[in-house]
Amino acid sequence: LKTGLLKMRRSPDYDSAADEYAKAAAAFRAAREFKRSQQMLVKTADITANHLKNLFHAAKHLETAALLAKEVKNYEEAAEWLAKAGRMLRENGNPDSASLMLEKGAKMLEEPLPEASARLYSDSAEAADIEDKVGQAAQCLGHACRMLIRAGKLDAAADVARRRVGQAGRDSNPDTLSKAVLALVVVELGRGDLVAARKAFNDSVHVSSFQTGDDCGPLQTLLEACEQMDGDRGRQALQNPVFRYMDNEFAKLARSIRLPEARQKPSAAGGAAAEAAGAGAEDAEEFDGGLC
Repeated sequence: LKTGLLKMRRSPDYDSAADEYAKAAAAFRAAREFKRSQQMLVKTADITANHLKNLFHAAKHLETAALLAKEVKNYEEAAEWLAKAGRMLRENGNPDSASLMLEKGAKMLEEPLPEASARLYSDSAEAADIEDKVGQAAQCLGHACRMLIRAGKLDAAADVARRRVGQAGRDSNPDTLSKAVLALVVVELGRGDLVAARKAFNDSVHVSSFQTGDDCGPLQTLLEACEQMDGDRGRQALQNPVFRYMDNEFAKLARSIRLPEARQKPSAAGGAAAEAAGAGAEDAEEFDGGLC
């Protein structure tokens, strides 16, 4: 009998534990104790994912925890939980839900944490690509690039912009590719890489939809001005609405592109003075060795 009692061990009741943690989270949230509510939700998600094997509901608990973290301005934890929830949804076979949730979370973090927002937008693009939603993926990569520009990470922004061009080339909407190439060229010029900017343009200029679009001509003019060190022409090109009406971060970056200073034409009097100075210099050179 004693041996039989020792063998009778109750297995953990994970269903009840998850329910109790969820109830505690709701109670703490009603009392506006958001930090405690977050802790309960994370525990609920852990049990739901690892013991109940329900990744979908675990992800939803983490998403709610992230929203509460945002309320108390704990943006780093919000970003961490959103990213983890996105991975759970993808692993569970719900990439579309993952993409939408990640995009919503990325938008929430744009102001306080642009670099983390960029990572979430990038993850959202990957999830959308699984479902062959190339237009949505390209749009999310555009947002990621915009956030990286805001964070001052231009090298990373260029990498994301190239990914965006790759996605946009698969989309049936011709404007998607045109805007992606425009953004990439601006980013490359903004980081001072004229060679990469020209390559980005040349790699897509053979596509008929890009050739005939509104962005191709102004981009070509700007690139030629940069290559010819023609600052006046470059500044005039940047006044084109194509650049001025881009999203704010891209428009600001375009205005910051370094161009040669304008060359001032000499006045008539100034020209005569310059000629006289030149003549004097020639005379000095003629007698530089002295009379001997």
